[in-house]
Amino acid sequence: MRHKLIIQIVVFVVTLFSLFGSNTSAQVQLKVDWQQFLAKHDMVWDKMPADYYEGPFVGNGLLGAILFEDKQKENTLSFEIGRTDVYDHRSKNIKSTNPFGRLPIGRLLLTPVGTITSSSFRTDLWNAEITGTITTTKGTASIRCFVPSEEEFIVLNIKTTGEENSLSCSFRPEQGNHPRPTVQPNRDKGVYIPNPPFVTETKEDIEVTTQPLLEGDDYATAWCNHTNTDNSKTILITVANRWASKLVPASGSATDAIATIKAAQKKDMNLVEKAHRTWWHNYYPASFVTLPDARLESFYWIQLYKLASATRANRPVVDLMGPWFKPSVWAAYWTNLNIQLAYYTLGTTNHLDIADALYKLIEKHTDQLIGNVPPEFRNDCAALGNPVGYDDLNAAVGLNTTNKSPMHLIALPWLMQLFYIHNQLSMDDERLRNSIYPLLKKTFTVYTRIMKLGDDGKYHIPYTFSDEYGNANETSLNIALAKWGYKTLIESANRLKVDKPQVAEWKNILDKMADYPIDSTGIMLGKDIPFAKPHRHYSHLFGIFPLYEMNIDEQPERLSLMKQSIEHFTSFNGDDCMFKFNGASSLWAAVGNGDSALKYLNRSLIILNPRTGPTVTPNTLYSENGWPTFESPIASSRSELDMLLQSWGGKIRVFPAFPSAWKDASFYNLRAEGGFVVSAVKKEGITKFISVKSLAGEPCTIKTDMKGTVKLVASKTVKMSQQDGLITLTLPKGEEAILYSGTKPSSFEITPLQLKVLECNSWGVK
Repeated sequence: MRHKLIIQIVVFVVTLFSLFGSNTSAQVQLKVDWQQFLAKHDMVWDKMPADYYEGPFVGNGLLGAILFEDKQKENTLSFEIGRTDVYDHRSKNIKSTNPFGRLPIGRLLLTPVGTITSSSFRTDLWNAEITGTITTTKGTASIRCFVPSEEEFIVLNIKTTGEENSLSCSFRPEQGNHPRPTVQPNRDKGVYIPNPPFVTETKEDIEVTTQPLLEGDDYATAWCNHTNTDNSKTILITVANRWASKLVPASGSATDAIATIKAAQKKDMNLVEKAHRTWWHNYYPASFVTLPDARLESFYWIQLYKLASATRANRPVVDLMGPWFKPSVWAAYWTNLNIQLAYYTLGTTNHLDIADALYKLIEKHTDQLIGNVPPEFRNDCAALGNPVGYDDLNAAVGLNTTNKSPMHLIALPWLMQLFYIHNQLSMDDERLRNSIYPLLKKTFTVYTRIMKLGDDGKYHIPYTFSDEYGNANETSLNIALAKWGYKTLIESANRLKVDKPQVAEWKNILDKMADYPIDSTGIMLGKDIPFAKPHRHYSHLFGIFPLYEMNIDEQPERLSLMKQSIEHFTSFNGDDCMFKFNGASSLWAAVGNGDSALKYLNRSLIILNPRTGPTVTPNTLYSENGWPTFESPIASSRSELDMLLQSWGGKIRVFPAFPSAWKDASFYNLRAEGGFVVSAVKKEGITKFISVKSLAGEPCTIKTDMKGTVKLVASKTVKMSQQDGLITLTLPKGEEAILYSGTKPSSFEITPLQLKVLECNSWGVK
């Protein structure tokens, strides 16, 4: 009898554990052979990359190189060298156009002895390096290039056969002048004053090129070529950049560059490589996404590689080209779309530390943001113009209440929306109280100051610019931004238990704000101004996405209006570009239409001629008439994420816009607002399970397509209720819950989808 009782107790305990579990994190398992998985998505080349838009690239968030055929020197492979903070240092004291701008450095050149007959290259995503071989009439040269994660130099290893042991290596500097006046000399008014000529010399067996700048600063490139005991070559190259300060001399970058090379020569390169790979091997597994389309899945992972190559937590904010320089009219930071799109995915993909570089920049330069508005607004307002230079948010914004000149307001409100969402992913109330909320108030008080109460009893936004279409009274863009801002201020003030009188004021403004102007085609650009021509910027539809201020949950009666407006936006042929189509994709995802979201995602990834039009390119960079802009490919990967997970309006939406053409997809450890980490699996069109872990103990509501009664696997401290398609969880901080319906899955595993081999490695040039 006693024996039977013990068995019954054991069975009861085991049953409880299977239902609730004391640690569900052990039950949701990600099983990925990362090296094998990412190898399927490496970019590959079986021919010489012709130019910047075909070449493989490497970077560590500061230094970078991109490889392609040199056009000036025949039979030569070039590595365009870049450093993200090499900007002109000239101040406003110099009366010249373009006081700031990204500056060129030069190219490392490899010229073989024989004539190149064939070549092949590969971007090894897992190890973040380029490998490849060029075959010549005299032998072969195999290369391996990487930018060590923890260092400030680039490593190039070369192994040769035959007579190619005598291949030549050289560095061709480029004069350090702003490329905009060179690319389009007549674009700007005024005269550009060139920087002094560069100087090349050899010091301590190291070649160094110094580029003086007008105000006494400089930057310098140093490199060396060492022959190893096995006759292989190791080339080290670095770029140093001194900015004038009270702590160091205004010039002296050559000294810094030489010191970096000399220190690098003494390092154990095996240890350097190990540290480099360790960084990357820790980076990728922070989250996971697998899709049923090999080309789209590859594109997604290449964008994650690109982001960590272009910026890091302790590195500069990414601009329009990252560490891969190319002459461009946009060699700076554009704040009306480009920088925002570049940071669209880092938070969701669980890389908050890397994204934080942008928000620390905003915090660092709050005084500049206040100084950007006219003196009479500075006691309670802040704004940001466009564009800006490196480590600088000094760009004036004209504000007025006279309605005589348009106001350009998009930059700071949109950046603050991203900053607020970034914080919502971790729920840092201290940062909200001390940093975000005060600046949100200053940002959106601009609207309070410029709006006027009309005879109709409504608040109206005066003459403003709707990027990049045109000017109008009551632009839909600024109505959306203002509404989002006031709602967010109210929510934040209530959470922080502050500013009750202002909360009442904001509620009053919201209640009385004029609605979006609407005509027979949908949401208009502004009052009396229809959206009536081809245009790429979806600024007039910001209320739908990215703000979700007009949405299918709170205003289901407006679904037809939203659909009509998106259809009208894409109905015009012309002014086509990548961010027009990935914008359309995310707009459709916002209203739950996965088929249209996939259609426009695929449209954004059609490769055209990068020399003649806006297009994604074979190496997944983006070209606007031959000029690089970093952000658009990142926005396409955001569109992929929007089909899998959305979090806004206090709800986590799992597979909210899943295309009918897809049957399977999974993701692991994606971040959601409220401080949640979410994982989910869909197989054969059915959501098999969802896992949610709370990092902050916030209320949790999940919207899912699961059918029937949803069941819970969690500890007994977790409570669940289900009503009207919504799952509400009481999920204490640190606890995890698994949801499923029907038969309990045999395991809660997340693994890569099986892809057709011939469809893998679809980016590069073949």
